[in-house]
Amino acid sequence: MEDLIEYLKSKLKNLNDIYFRELNIKGKKVYIVFSDALVDSNLVSNYVVRSIVEIITNEPVDERKNTLKDKIEEKIGINTSNIDLEDYIAINKVKKLDKEKDNLFTYILSGFVLIVLTDGIYAVETKASLVRGISEPTSENSVRGAKDSFVENIMTNIGLVRRRLKTEKLEYKESKIGTKTKTTVGIMYISDIAKPDLVNLVGEKLNKIIIDGILDINYIQEYIEEKNESDFPVSINTERPDIVSYYLLQGRIAVLVDNSPYVLVLPAFFEDFINHIDDVYQKSKNVTITKIIRYVCLVLTVTIPALYLSLITFDQESIPTELLTSFAAQREGVPFPAFIEAIAMIFAFEILRESDLRSNKITGNTMSIVGALILGDAAVSAGIVSPIMIIVVALTTISGLTFSDINVVNALRKWRAIYMIFASLCGLIGMAMATILFVTSLVSTNSYTKSFTYPVAPLNMTQLKKSLFTRMAIPKDNKRQKILTNNLTRSRE
Repeated sequence: MEDLIEYLKSKLKNLNDIYFRELNIKGKKVYIVFSDALVDSNLVSNYVVRSIVEIITNEPVDERKNTLKDKIEEKIGINTSNIDLEDYIAINKVKKLDKEKDNLFTYILSGFVLIVLTDGIYAVETKASLVRGISEPTSENSVRGAKDSFVENIMTNIGLVRRRLKTEKLEYKESKIGTKTKTTVGIMYISDIAKPDLVNLVGEKLNKIIIDGILDINYIQEYIEEKNESDFPVSINTERPDIVSYYLLQGRIAVLVDNSPYVLVLPAFFEDFINHIDDVYQKSKNVTITKIIRYVCLVLTVTIPALYLSLITFDQESIPTELLTSFAAQREGVPFPAFIEAIAMIFAFEILRESDLRSNKITGNTMSIVGALILGDAAVSAGIVSPIMIIVVALTTISGLTFSDINVVNALRKWRAIYMIFASLCGLIGMAMATILFVTSLVSTNSYTKSFTYPVAPLNMTQLKKSLFTRMAIPKDNKRQKILTNNLTRSRE
């Protein structure tokens, strides 16, 4: 026992938050080792130390209280003098360790108290609560849905999902990834809905990850999407438990990472980034207009600058003469070509958006609003850009705000630039060429062996009617997607 303690001290001598305490109780020596920064001191003193003293002395520490030992002897009539430490300490996670097989340092640095006795080593979980409380989502606003969001504790996140899906079929498997961080990574799925081959595929991808540390869910996302050459993500990154629960009921899989307030849901299709769970919380007939607006915004944010460049530069005959005259009058005196003008203004607006994201909430919105107003007005007054260009760029930016996933936003930025380049070279013909490239890129993307453009390609008319511009009423929506599950019927069981 002394040799083991000396070994631990030699390895942990540079860690000032590691404490070694020696207890001498009726001639018996006991060591406890823990990190003061990671454990709850109340649990250590009130449960761990108290239980050790009671076991060795065979007497309650506080005679005024009925301890677990007293209750067992009184009600059952069993002599507890030989009771095992693992069975006696009133904390959920108590494990007897094997110093040859178990990594003692991992337990110490994970918030466990190490109890070293002559007959064995025990690890007792006494983690301190080092995470924030459950709050409202910050990056995904909930209009009428639940207001809770995931936090940095993986067990809390599991509880938020299980609170909604009270079924024994909701299975959870976890593993440790990262040679230095040993981060807990888990997958959740409903066993009688999710396809086993998809579960096995995700498990194999996670087991192949070899890295020194996992700090966020994005590390996992990039590893399991390593063969995805598309600009769009093939998995959904969300902080809302109701979204995860909604997709689990469809047969998808959720990947959770400790210390990350986001959960990964896969596979994802292109329609998932346009449709939203908030549509389910609204009257089905009223969702049609909302979906049409989203599709229009998708088209506008990608093509509006390119369309303007095409009409101004190459295809003036495609617009009415009066409108063309108005455009020419507004551009009179502007020293730059339309392409340079558009690129400069879009870049300036992207700078404002990025500064808004990085600055604090108090000054962020004020800076972006004032910056946009002053920048636009000053640029027009100075004759650097035309008023119509300000309208085009503003409409492009506002349309892009419809999408909250940062990976989707970045993908739309890239394709907006591609459209502008083609339009500046070939006009409307260039836009047609860019559209062919865009559609080809989407169709050739696979989402974990599934087509990213489902239900358009491959065509599934039933699902297309349910998700394109309408939403089927919940009582009538009694079928799941065949591409995700073999359990097609939504039942009461």
